[in-house]
Amino acid sequence: MVIFVRCIDNTLVADILVVGEIYEVTRINVRDGYYALSGLGRFTMARFKLVSAADAGYWPSRRRRSPGGEEPNPS
Repeated sequence: MVIFVRCIDNTLVADILVVGEIYEVTRINVRDGYYALSGLGRFTMARFKLVSAADAGYWPSRRRRSPGGEEPNPS
């Protein structure tokens, strides 16, 4: 299951996070209150709100692969 979050606070990390931007979560550490974001590192959960896959534009049932295993050209 893919989880997405929207940044609501980028205090002290404005060079990494953008308020309003949606990020994919790669790991959740509930005990310590952190989300690990793909390629960006760990950030406190308080900086984010969960968003639905539809809001993030993720539609797994509509994703198709070309016969060679590569993503099809969207144009």
